[in-house]
Amino acid sequence: MTDVPVFMIARQFAASPQRVYQAWADPVQMAAWSGPQGSSVEILSGEQAEGQSTISRTSSPEGPDMYSLCLWRELKPDSVVWEQSFCTPEGEKCPPPFFDTWPVTLLTEVDLEPRDGGTFLTLKWTPIEYDEAGLAKFAEMMASMTGGWGGSFDKLEEWLAQ
Repeated sequence: MTDVPVFMIARQFAASPQRVYQAWADPVQMAAWSGPQGSSVEILSGEQAEGQSTISRTSSPEGPDMYSLCLWRELKPDSVVWEQSFCTPEGEKCPPPFFDTWPVTLLTEVDLEPRDGGTFLTLKWTPIEYDEAGLAKFAEMMASMTGGWGGSFDKLEEWLAQ
């Protein structure tokens, strides 16, 4: 049996858990802050609700547009959980434009905990649909993912301060 690598990152935010939850659960707010620095995200179709899915496009001056398919498993004030895959604009799962191989689907789990007058957020990414090459690439890219999610968290921090 293959050991599945799990990526984790955590950050303390000055905002209340309710405010941080809304930034993740409201698709307009999530699109406003998510994605790498310098990118923009647009929800193209679907509904961000438990059991529903969305297709979004991330645009960046540094590369081609990327599309994501998200199946929303849980939207609760202390936990946001979804399955995330790269996809075509029509929602068919596909490899990302920047790697030949990658896990087909990642489980994203965001936990929100009241702490020190704000919110302690822990994000966990676990491959749930993959081949061995995709799993190896995921493990290899963990340091890069820390930088990518760190940049998104910087954008979230700015968004929450508004």
